Amino acid sequence: SLPRVCPLPVAANSRHIGLPVQGSNMIFRNSLFTLRRFSTDSRHFDLVVLGSGPAGQKCAIAAAKLRKKVAIVDKGSLLGGVCTHTGTLPSKTMREAIMYFSGHKLHSFYGKAYTPKADFHVSDLTYRVDRVVESEAQIIADQLKRNDIHVFSGFGKFENDHTVIVDDTVRLTGDKFMISVGTRPSHREGIPCDGKKIFDSDQILCRDLEPFKDLIVVGAGVIGIEYASMFSSLPGVRATVIDGREKLLPFIDRELVHALYHYMRSK
Repeated sequence: SLPRVCPLPVAANSRHIGLPVQGSNMIFRNSLFTLRRFSTDSRHFDLVVLGSGPAGQKCAIAAAKLRKKVAIVDKGSLLGGVCTHTGTLPSKTMREAIMYFSGHKLHSFYGKAYTPKADFHVSDLTYRVDRVVESEAQIIADQLKRNDIHVFSGFGKFENDHTVIVDDTVRLTGDKFMISVGTRPSHREGIPCDGKKIFDSDQILCRDLEPFKDLIVVGAGVIGIEYASMFSSLPGVRATVIDGREKLLPFIDRELVHALYHYMRSK
């Protein structure tokens, strides 16, 4: 039996889960997926994993090591899931790139007299993010290949309790299913996140980001505070944080929060 995997109680003809896939004869070249077209066929697996983020990867690899036949369904261009492409990895890489170009880490050694590079562009930051993301996606693809895990690229929907159809082309049947499709930012009706003036937390990392001098962050949770502190470290950028709660970051020790307030306001 597979660890922590239960039969999926899904009704027939349920909606698209919005999660894509890759074929067993997929080719990975230069960090891009080339998908050979499949004729409509059916394949059976012991486990079908929807989503290739950390949870999906670990479950698929653990099952494969138990000699189970495993398939992963996800977008070819998003192998690695939210963590690799829009979450932890790109945000932390962006943070390190900003600290490097702004000279933030060198201030403690050289003092405030240190002058950071003045002519860098936002594309300098996103270039580094893209290289790290591509490298991580390549590592994940190699791990799945070594464990003989079939990766299908496309959107999947449940046809019945034990069948998933990928892009209306490939039919996958399975004994067990795991859904680990990740998350996406919520959008309020009437507030257009166009990626030009109003961004969500995914769009702010896009490679087409234009330089700006003022940034307003709505929401002072972990992600909001992270981006506000990151971008305010850039020369000439002023960040304002707006939140309706009386206490920010209530799960963190108050002494640490007050120190963070003081540091961010001093900038």
